[in-house]
Amino acid sequence: MMTGQVKNTVKVNLLTSMALATLLTACGVKVSSPNENLTQINSGAGLSSLKVNVNQYSSNKIVCNPLDPNPTPQTNYEKGIMAELFYKTAAMPIMHKSTDYVQFAQKSDQKIFLSDMNVPTRLFTEGFSNSSGGTLNDDLGAKLIEYFGLKMKTNLILNDLDVAGDYELALLSDDGATLILKSGDGTSADDLIINNDGDHETRMGCSTHTVSMRQKVMVPIEVTYYQGPRYHIANVLMWRKVDKAGTEPLCGRAGNGFFYNPDQNSAKQQSVKDLESRGWSVVKPDNFMVSSTKTDYNPCVSGTNPVISNFKVGEVILTQVNFTWSTDIASTSQVQLTNTKTGEVTTTTSDNVLRTDNNVSISNLQSATTYKAQAISVSADLGRTISSEVSFTTQ
Repeated sequence: MMTGQVKNTVKVNLLTSMALATLLTACGVKVSSPNENLTQINSGAGLSSLKVNVNQYSSNKIVCNPLDPNPTPQTNYEKGIMAELFYKTAAMPIMHKSTDYVQFAQKSDQKIFLSDMNVPTRLFTEGFSNSSGGTLNDDLGAKLIEYFGLKMKTNLILNDLDVAGDYELALLSDDGATLILKSGDGTSADDLIINNDGDHETRMGCSTHTVSMRQKVMVPIEVTYYQGPRYHIANVLMWRKVDKAGTEPLCGRAGNGFFYNPDQNSAKQQSVKDLESRGWSVVKPDNFMVSSTKTDYNPCVSGTNPVISNFKVGEVILTQVNFTWSTDIASTSQVQLTNTKTGEVTTTTSDNVLRTDNNVSISNLQSATTYKAQAISVSADLGRTISSEVSFTTQ
């Protein structure tokens, strides 16, 4: 816990800095305002530490399962898919390939996580919503529902019930998509095995050859996908165990209602039932590993969301402020700040310690500025809660 002596030292240092700035200004010396580089100090007893680094993904940049309104709940933070978002700006020409979006379009700073690749043909009008409740917009402020691309990275792995062997892969996509086998060790070239790119209705693109799948061996893949003109989207990854690829008669077939009916809640059509009768199945959520390392993880899992209560702004000393709140279960402590002058949103750095009583001091704020603040707490199983806003003004 911060002692009274330390608190007094901080107060004296802040007052000294403010006095020096005032003196220099009076003497005609221009003092520039520093960019916000917030410092967070936690106090209060910790019960344990979080098993992953909660600071790795800023809370206001996380987007969970944007293409699927009813995703399969994921409880294992090691499972899932990481994705990057690219979109067309007003100054850019319309592009007609997913690979063009990834190479030439505007890259978003959002971090997207998916449970799986199972989006049957449906209308896409909701756009992308982040964990703070905001909707992603293009550079004109319009909701992003067309002319965007995704680059998805994950690792395929067999679950305990899957049979090892050679697998044929296929993508049912609207619009274009590609699938690349990543070399992994860097000693061999990447292998483009599905090229289903271009403007088209939901079309089945099949792999040029089989992929060897063995128990407990991860196969790194990269999938690019793009949505051209509104409104239909589809992106379904399927596989089947076979002796050789290239025998599926529906490879290359396309149609908005050929595989799924978007007007009947994406109902399976006879073509999908025929695929299933020939051994095809949708790749399940537990067949996707986020990363082969221990650092990356999926923050969009369905954990126990802590209940935040009594979130309060305490003493404001010049550009330092103190916050307190409680949670019903042990959770991490972070504060998300919105500078009302600039609109900049900043998330402080947590010490990754789990507590129920949270006491956070933040310094290096801009002077004479009003901020909106929200508490963020993440539980041991990665349930995440963001509090309602409180406002305060620095001196």
